[in-house]
Amino acid sequence: MTENRQHPRYAIELDAAIETDHGTVLGRTRDLSKGGFCILAAEPLTINARCRVRLALVFSENQFSEQLELDATVVWCTPLQGQHQIGVKLAPLDAQSRGYLDLFVKFLEGGEEDGDEEEENKGDGGEV
Repeated sequence: MTENRQHPRYAIELDAAIETDHGTVLGRTRDLSKGGFCILAAEPLTINARCRVRLALVFSENQFSEQLELDATVVWCTPLQGQHQIGVKLAPLDAQSRGYLDLFVKFLEGGEEDGDEEEENKGDGGEV
């Protein structure tokens, strides 16, 4: 089966926290794109739950980037080896949040200065 993704995914572990009306779930991302991410967490989340996510790059055991905070929706949740793999779709981003996410992605791409893709993706809804 061929996947039709709007944005490239990057295999990356980020510290992540997902806040819902029922509390906060902590975990590590498995991958990230401009539209969403997959997180591995100890607790499940309800599908279609609206949430606030906080992501941070991990540079060393005690060095992290500033947290990126974004609104999102849980789109799937699957048990996996005693934990839960959770798919999260980012909500449409304001200009400041889009800029911060673009910085994260540029870091993952190795710091490439490619403005064409950035212009192409302005205004899209951020699909997973």
